[in-house]
Amino acid sequence: MKRKTFPDPYTAVINRFNQTGVRYVVVGLAGINYYAKNPAETFGTLDYDLFIEPTLANVRKVIAHLQDMKFDIGTKTGVLNAVKEKDLKRIIREGTTLIATTSDGLMIEVLLKISGFLFAELERDAATFTVHGIPVRVGRLSKLLESKRIANRPKDRQFLKRYRFLLESD
Repeated sequence: MKRKTFPDPYTAVINRFNQTGVRYVVVGLAGINYYAKNPAETFGTLDYDLFIEPTLANVRKVIAHLQDMKFDIGTKTGVLNAVKEKDLKRIIREGTTLIATTSDGLMIEVLLKISGFLFAELERDAATFTVHGIPVRVGRLSKLLESKRIANRPKDRQFLKRYRFLLESD
């Protein structure tokens, strides 16, 4: 019996980014899940976290591609419609997280900063996973876990406790 594969809705975004030179690294639980040995080791998450190089050209490309792919772009304060140059510069300067959503319920968090690491530090030794023939750049597991430890939010502490249990039961 042939194993059935399910489409990954985020690979279209990653493929577009790869084709156009967007500099990104998958982080957060989305990134950690790439290291799972089997489906039982994955963690549920409502979004897909992309850490992007925080330059004007890169951010502009990311927004244009996501809008072209029918994502609505916003921040925690609301939807961004026509993004002006001064708005982009402010977003980059402040490291504002962009939230891209579709009417189908897909959500991508576009991060311009993460706890503990600069973009170049994650990009330098990012791992590449191939999903349906598409290379996906993912932060090193040790760095993703360290970022969660440094962030020290309640949800990160809870995750690290569960993850440690998973590793110990292996």
